[in-house]
Amino acid sequence: MQWLFDKHYELIIAIPVGPRRIFTYFVIDTGAQMSVITKETAECLNVKPGRHKVKFTRIDGIVKECPTAKIALWLPGERKLTRTEVLVGAANTNILGFDVLSGRVWKLPDGSLWSFAGQGDGEIAWLEEDETKAINLLEMSIPLPPSRITNVKQYPLPAAAHSGIDGVVTDLEKRGIITRTHSPYNSPIWPVKKPNGQWRLTIDYRRSNANTAPLTAAVPNIAELVTQIEGASHPWMATLDVKDMFFMIPLQEHDKAEFAFTWKGIRYTFNRLPQGYKHSPTIAHSALAKVLSEIPSPQGITIYQYINDILIGGKNSEEVRHTMEGIQEKLITLGLDIPPSKCQGPAQEVKFLGVWWIKGAASIPPDTLEKIEHGQNPSSIKELQQVLGSLSYWRKHIPGFSIIARPLYNLLRKGKSWEWTKQHETALELLTRELRLFQQLGPLHPTDPIHVEWGFSEHGSHCNLRQKGPEGPERPLEFSSHSFNDTEMRYSDLEKGLLSLVRAVKKVEQIRKGQSVIIRGPFRLLDIVRKGTAPPAGIAQKPTACEWYAYLESINDIMPITEGSIKVSKLQKDIDSTLLFQTPPSKPSPIQEALPLKEGSDLKGVWFTDASSYRQNNEWNYKAVALEVATGEKLSETGKGSAQVGELRAVLLAARHGASHIYTDSYAVFKGATEWVGHWAVNDWQVNRVLVWQTDSWKQLLEIGEQRLLHIGWVKGHDRSASIAAQFNQQVDSLTRLQKIDVVSNEHEWERLLEWLHIKRGHTGRADLYREGIARGWPVSVKLCEQVVTACSQCRLRLNKDHPSKAPPLHIRDKKTLWHTWQIDYIGPLQPSGGKKCILVGVEVISGVTTATAVTAATGENTVHSLKEWFRTLPLPEEIQSDNGSHFSATVVQDWAKEEGIRWVFHTPYYPQANGIVERTNGLVKQFAKTHESGWHLRLSSAIYQLNNRWRLLPKDESFLCFCHNFSAKGKHKTWGIPYWLLCGPACAG
Repeated sequence: MQWLFDKHYELIIAIPVGPRRIFTYFVIDTGAQMSVITKETAECLNVKPGRHKVKFTRIDGIVKECPTAKIALWLPGERKLTRTEVLVGAANTNILGFDVLSGRVWKLPDGSLWSFAGQGDGEIAWLEEDETKAINLLEMSIPLPPSRITNVKQYPLPAAAHSGIDGVVTDLEKRGIITRTHSPYNSPIWPVKKPNGQWRLTIDYRRSNANTAPLTAAVPNIAELVTQIEGASHPWMATLDVKDMFFMIPLQEHDKAEFAFTWKGIRYTFNRLPQGYKHSPTIAHSALAKVLSEIPSPQGITIYQYINDILIGGKNSEEVRHTMEGIQEKLITLGLDIPPSKCQGPAQEVKFLGVWWIKGAASIPPDTLEKIEHGQNPSSIKELQQVLGSLSYWRKHIPGFSIIARPLYNLLRKGKSWEWTKQHETALELLTRELRLFQQLGPLHPTDPIHVEWGFSEHGSHCNLRQKGPEGPERPLEFSSHSFNDTEMRYSDLEKGLLSLVRAVKKVEQIRKGQSVIIRGPFRLLDIVRKGTAPPAGIAQKPTACEWYAYLESINDIMPITEGSIKVSKLQKDIDSTLLFQTPPSKPSPIQEALPLKEGSDLKGVWFTDASSYRQNNEWNYKAVALEVATGEKLSETGKGSAQVGELRAVLLAARHGASHIYTDSYAVFKGATEWVGHWAVNDWQVNRVLVWQTDSWKQLLEIGEQRLLHIGWVKGHDRSASIAAQFNQQVDSLTRLQKIDVVSNEHEWERLLEWLHIKRGHTGRADLYREGIARGWPVSVKLCEQVVTACSQCRLRLNKDHPSKAPPLHIRDKKTLWHTWQIDYIGPLQPSGGKKCILVGVEVISGVTTATAVTAATGENTVHSLKEWFRTLPLPEEIQSDNGSHFSATVVQDWAKEEGIRWVFHTPYYPQANGIVERTNGLVKQFAKTHESGWHLRLSSAIYQLNNRWRLLPKDESFLCFCHNFSAKGKHKTWGIPYWLLCGPACAG
């Protein structure tokens, strides 16, 4: 407030008037019964006189009639608006009459008191005080998310910041925003200098934020909010800004400690929501959004909010003004500060979220554009990041941003040395020029059709959205572009076209509001999709292409699209004028797919092929073999290359020898011969401009297929079944074994390698060990393999005289007594539940009693821990049976078994009869875990209880009681001494 004395010694006061707080000068006149404003003031305040008129008597005794109007005054020391009725045009100056002054006491800056109507005992209003009040709307109904204690020491600050921050800390403490405290938390101060030269107190809460639990975000995405405003195209807008929004929200007492900081050896903390805290924007936005939702707005008015910034949009200025004043009044009543200097409108041009809105169209602010245009070329990576950050924010105004800016982004790659060249300067100039050319986008017309032009280059795709029609001029709506990742850059032109088209359709889908869509590109694709044409065989990413096809087919029902004539945009020509947009040609392969070989099939002309490889002198060498199954004729070839190359050469060997049906276990060779070879041939034997591997071999195979009928089939590799195809494949597989490598080395070294291979193969025995060693070309013998297996401690336990494979066939429970033997096994990994991923299951082989424990992983330590838990209550067994996995064969498990005197028996690999009991139980437990994907670890004990009682059919009046004896409570049903918690469950009290 301002107090002045004019030359006539009249007291004049400047008071904010109306929701916009326009300062207006009034003469204080206690003789006037009614306040007055001039006609000029009424026009400035946009106050219109009403129909009601009042008669008044002038000082000279003349009676006049004058219209009245209602205004709102912000009187000194009062938080609420004072609404009063004033005369309009009754005097040549604004007068504050006794109708407003009555009962008020004001203190002037010189210390004198002005009391009206003798109310000297009233509350004095200190006019020079400007205290920020706490918001009344939010009392923090829920506490802040938990945070671990974070204590970071203060790092050195600039010398100029010390004097600037000192006054800020004092002021904040005086206003009650911060207070002194004792807290285990501490975060360093990071002061920021304002453009006006003053300093802002900010705290570096990065470490504290990292230790704070997440909170559901309520702040809208700026890009989505801008798109929403663009789509609405409001001709009239107004904006409001809530000052110090964070400081208006009080913190709960127990949350204040985590925001502590230190200044000059004194520990302070915030009483209000601080800046820099990760959840401050979300909390502030939610608080203000709650208030805005309670304010009624007329139909056709839309309110947008981003934290403390508010935009009101509508079709006419009066509705926007009315809504704006209502919001102002509500927020000011709650104690929020709305600076008049930051209020805009109602107007057809306002600035909101950094965007200049002109009649609903988004435009780049002139000062922002000027700053970008006159900026110097960056001289470091940091400066380039700042430039690209500014340009990227306005990328919707730049056609082909991702494609043009690619050289600049390449400079930011890790390990890339800084070298600013003419190419980078040209790219930056082009980006700036396009930004100036398309400074304004939109607005979106409700009926004019949307024209979409899409295209792509070697490194990215782009689409341009424009609108033109009979009711509006041609105008750009948005420019979108995307860079191709490494995989997408290897796509064919057809695949890149499909991807670019899908991106363009998705972009127009976001902004369209019922308008028709006309789309153009370098070649037609929508017609291909609408006709139901399947993706051609030449597309490598066929599953992905099918997804694109499905999307384009589905969107046609939702958003009818007209595909215009083929048109390459100017940008497309500028970027890559030499790129040919043609659908890759394709033709079917002349080589037919062979039917599966069955018993009784004609074997004449049937060949099986296989190959193997080994590495020598850093080079791979292959051995290719072809076998005619009817005559036993063998063909072989060796050369440089991988086993896959050998597979192709083996097929070519058989084809040259007149084979009519060739079977290979290489799926790549099979698909290449029956599907891809024709496509490769018509595309110059290239895929995405890369030459096809073994081109000469494929050419020869295609020539043979074109000259005569040739069938090629696929068989499963390493198939041990008794089928005729598996037998022939094993036969040719044995012929591909490589010769022993002539390496001078002692037998001890090969023995160590065999020990490693024996463990890797899972202790499978000497025959398997010998076969695998020979396949690797090792100079091993059967005797050496037998020595390795015999020396293995785990195999000695398994190959003793009582081993089930050597013993006569007995029932698994024969010669067993109750609690003598357990079978155990792991299930998993399962869907994680409470950090548990596996279940250790144990079954007593006589009674079938089951127990289980949920563990984090199948390890030896978890096995021992679970077994100890089980056998604290259960009788200790004499024998435990399991497979020979590392979680059972581990030293920690075997040492524990020896200490307890338990004989551990490993099952014979691939011998399910030995562990059939626990396997059947595993199936039941696994089914339970899959049924209860979440929280199964909590229900596991209940499931085991039901499993143990599934065979008992007790009468309703003979339910089990808890016991540890051999009979039930009524002595009628024998229980074999099973502990009560296995039958009655863990909830039983005993």
